[in-house]
Amino acid sequence: MFALVKADQVIKEFRGGTPYIDEAGTQYPANIFSVWSVDELKAIGIYSVIEENTNIDTKVESHTGGHTYTINENNVIKTFSKKDKDIDAVKKRKIEDINNIQNNILSNTDWYYIRKTDKGTAIPTDIQNYRDAVRTAGDGMITDITAVTDKAGFQALYPIWDKDGNNTGGTVDIWPDPADYNL
Repeated sequence: MFALVKADQVIKEFRGGTPYIDEAGTQYPANIFSVWSVDELKAIGIYSVIEENTNIDTKVESHTGGHTYTINENNVIKTFSKKDKDIDAVKKRKIEDINNIQNNILSNTDWYYIRKTDKGTAIPTDIQNYRDAVRTAGDGMITDITAVTDKAGFQALYPIWDKDGNNTGGTVDIWPDPADYNL
């Protein structure tokens, strides 16, 4: 990606795979972008563009569609703008997500309750303990989400895994493992 720079402003961006025609009508072949030196391109106002990663956290941030340019000696840095999402809407969506996941997990063992109702067959202890653990985990996540008031608090709810696979962060989206309940 390249930018045409005039008077310390980016006039336009372009890919560089096609010929370039300047304001005076001079046409340059498409290969200038790959064979000309940085100084030769700068002489006609063309700088390479480096897109800067804004490290957006899509859980709590969104792209605005805007961007800023920083013109350096040899290139242009393009930084995309981002904004925080409404934290109450983020919390509401995550709580809905947790409820859906919990219902989906529990639905896998609902048949035990149907069997108990139809036939009177007892529900195995491991099944009941697992279902209780799923509900406890979901309820805990919802309680934690409800308590946060800002972006940083919400982000802190998510797990952070170290190199050994240990969670050093929060517990959102960590559900009981069926194998721990002999399932």
